[in-house]
Order: sequence, then C-alpha cells, then structure tokens
Amino acid sequence: MIQLITDIIHQFGPRPAASHAEKHAQLFMRDKCAELTEQVKLMEFDDYLHARFGKLKYYCALFFISMILYYFSIPDILWLKIVALVLSLANTIAFVLDFMTYIVVLQKFPGPLMTSWNVEATLEPKGEVKSTMIVSGHIDSVFEFKWWYKLGQWGSYITVIAGAVMVLFPVFCLLTLVLPSGAWSWWVFMVFVVLSPSTVTYFNMHGTEPVDGASDNLSGIAISYTIFKSFADPTVKGKSTLQNTRLKFVSFGSEETGLSGSMNYVKAQKEELKKENAHIINIDGVRLPEHVSVVKRELMSGTTHSKLLIDSLQTSFGAKNIPLKTVTIPIGGTDGVPFARAGLPSVTIIGIAIDKLDPTYHTRRDVVANINPESLENVKNGVTEFLKRWDAGQ
Repeated sequence: MIQLITDIIHQFGPRPAASHAEKHAQLFMRDKCAELTEQVKLMEFDDYLHARFGKLKYYCALFFISMILYYFSIPDILWLKIVALVLSLANTIAFVLDFMTYIVVLQKFPGPLMTSWNVEATLEPKGEVKSTMIVSGHIDSVFEFKWWYKLGQWGSYITVIAGAVMVLFPVFCLLTLVLPSGAWSWWVFMVFVVLSPSTVTYFNMHGTEPVDGASDNLSGIAISYTIFKSFADPTVKGKSTLQNTRLKFVSFGSEETGLSGSMNYVKAQKEELKKENAHIINIDGVRLPEHVSVVKRELMSGTTHSKLLIDSLQTSFGAKNIPLKTVTIPIGGTDGVPFARAGLPSVTIIGIAIDKLDPTYHTRRDVVANINPESLENVKNGVTEFLKRWDAGQ
C-alpha cells in the first residue's frame, strides 16, 4: 500500500481538484481496476469547484462591513444598527450553511464550472446479490492551509476563533437592540474589533502550492483498492470470492472542494444505490495506528453514521485484535456525509488525532514518510474481516 501511494505521488504529484494530475491519477486507478473487472467506469462530473472556498473572502468582507456599520450607529442610530444586524445575520447564515455544514448556498458563485472525475469498479458475488458494500477514498489533494503550517496548533485555534467571531457578531447586534444601552456594548464591540484580525485565516487560507496528500487521502485509496483487489476471484474476471455481497471500489475526486465528488456520485445514483441495499465504508486520512478510529458523528455537518456499521466494524476489528476507537469529528467533513444525508448507511474510518491538530493535516508535511505502514495494514485487515463476516450474515 505504501508503494501504491508512492507510485501515485511519483507519477502525478499533488492532485488539486479538476487538475491534469487529478484526472491522470484517476485514469491510473481506473486502469488498475480494469485488470480485475470489466465493470469499471471513469465518471465525469461538472461542478463549481472554487465556490466553497472562494466565498470565504466575501464572508470576511461582509463581516467587516457590518462591523463598520455598527460602529457608525453608535450611540443611537437605530436604523444603522438594524442594517448591521440584518447584514451580519445573513452573512452568518450563509457562512454556517455553506462552509461549515456543507449545505450549498449560491452554488454557482464564485468561479467557473469545472470538470472532475470519480472512478467506480465493481466485483459481482458468486451467488445472489443481497447487498452492495462500497469501500472508498478520495484521490485529490488540497492547497496547503498555510496558517496551520506556519502556526501549527495555534493556527487551528485562530481559525476557530475567526469562525466564532463571525457567527457571534449578529448575536451581539441583536442584544444591543433588545437590551438597555450602556458601556457594556462598547467594550464587547472592542472585543470583536481586537479579535477580527483572526479572520485572515479564512480570507487568505490557502498557500500557492498543493500538498502531496499521502495520508489525506492516498491512504484511503490504497487501503480501499487493496481490499477490493484481495476479494477479486483470480479465476473469473469481474467476480469476487464473496457469496452474496456486491463489492465496489470508488475513488472520489474533488473531496477537498467540499465533498464534490461524493455529492455528485450520490446525486447521480441515489435510487440505484438504495435498490442495491448499498452501504459505504469510507476511509480518509490514515496515518498512525494508535489513532485508527471509526467516526460516529461529524458535528459541523450534523451527520450521524450507521450504528450497525460502527458496531460491526468494532466486532470485526476486535476479532483481529486491532484497536479501533470511536470518535466525533468536530470540524470538516468526509465523503460519508452525502451518503448519510441520502439515507444510505455510511461510516468513515480515520487514522489521525482529532483532539489536536495533526501536523500533517492539510500541510506540506503530508508525505509518505509520515505514514506508519502498520496503520494501513490494521485498517485493511479489520475491514477485510468485516466484509467476510458481513457476507456470512454475521
């Protein structure tokens, strides 16, 4: 698996969404899957891939405009306070929905319509299909979060503070309208003024260079593909050694632009996946064996993953004496989210710490040398055991 990760980085380098490198890395995975099955597809989709992060500058600008309006409303220009409240509230709602919870607002703004790609490969079981199990990862890599690289843990703290400042400002504006005026409002406003420079972590989030994305998320691609390959029947192309479980491997594109690949995949195939009784095990960011975890909730998106899959994975990992924690992800989102929102049982497995900023996460440190191969083997072995048990009806 380490070799597959190394090969992809060596041949294609970093793989930003919709780039030449992303496309050719997907073609590479398509061709590898084609050695195992004829049921393999390169699935092209179009989306506004700059929109999610492109809007951040506008959110920051509108936040400062609302602060300026509030400042000029002091001491008692009521209509200006109302305008500041309305503007900051609308800005906050859009910011929370679009950026924090992955509920798309103004999908076509800003940026052009761009093309990206998913790859799907299928192995049919020996007997009657009773369910479909998808193992997946995403192949694209992100432009570096430069403040997290430069400032480390403090960079993540400042990013959280910036989000809180923008979200809480309309609350402050409302309180100044409904509560008696006094010195308190001026001092609270000064707190917002002092903290407002933190929004530079949103306004100018990305560096100029994309990262290798070895852990995030070629680890998920390598593990998922290796599992898929391990179940391929060596005597019959396109068949698996499973009895009643159709097995799919999916390599998503453009995850780092807001789950674009998985959203488009689910949108295109939602009803078919439901008819197939499809479940998904998404693998994302596996680096250290002591942090291998199954995600039960993703707070920002409000997603709760399948208890059945979580419990079954814990049983399977336990049977192989592989440690597996359960965690709640406080920020970000994974490709399991669109499936859960569509009513399809999903879960994501990760392998980095979530109680603090992993130094490789979205930084240039995300290189092959910083992956412990044991973490990849543990996840592969645990999910393989799960699939055997699942197919046996356990």
